[in-house]
Amino acid sequence: MLLSRFVTALRRQDWITVCLELVIVVVGIFLGLQANDWAEEREDRREEQAALERLFLESRDTSASLERQLEYWSRLNGLRRNAVQFADSDLPIPENELPLKIGINTLGQFPPVVPVTVVYEELTSSGQFQLIRSHELRNQVAVFHANLSGHNQLLSSFREGTYDFFSLYQRHVIWDYNPEATGTDILLSTYDWDSLREDESFIFAIIGLLRNQLVAEEGLKVLRDQAQSLCLTLAERVGRECTPPGAS
Repeated sequence: MLLSRFVTALRRQDWITVCLELVIVVVGIFLGLQANDWAEEREDRREEQAALERLFLESRDTSASLERQLEYWSRLNGLRRNAVQFADSDLPIPENELPLKIGINTLGQFPPVVPVTVVYEELTSSGQFQLIRSHELRNQVAVFHANLSGHNQLLSSFREGTYDFFSLYQRHVIWDYNPEATGTDILLSTYDWDSLREDESFIFAIIGLLRNQLVAEEGLKVLRDQAQSLCLTLAERVGRECTPPGAS
């Protein structure tokens, strides 16, 4: 009908009507495009909010996980430090050797830090990460995950340097089968502390490993702090609390 009126006005050379019809068409197209843009914008904001909510839940779990791992690592490093100090001394062997054995035995352990990062990986692989309008927030999330990757690469390099330690370690430890074991304590270890203390290569190796363990602990502290900061930032965006449910 609009086209018919336009053609009729054109034949009559009714230029005012022609102009009005053109204006109506242009305005209609503009409003249609604008409405489509508004709809897309609303959908983007809905998806952004959903992404922020998912990232918040993941960051909250990550923060709690790193806090637990740091506490465990710190306790182990206390045992490791005491064990290295004992091995590098002439102190009498204590009646309970277990803390010293744990300290020595775990010096070469550098497990990767593996908090759940499924949400971040999904958002980045699908391109939805860019829906987050705040450049500062995107950067904060990306920096944390980059540092997590870098920390795990550092741990991997530390693991690669433990071969000599375990080779030396086996010289001073005798393992026996425990027939009374009902769990994982199927092996009993006997440490030759005298030969261990006289082995300068071994002492040098465990001091180096203790240093690496302390470096790993400091790196884990940095990750824990970054995860907590990210959790607080996201919590503010979604109106939630960063404290995990059930935590005191």
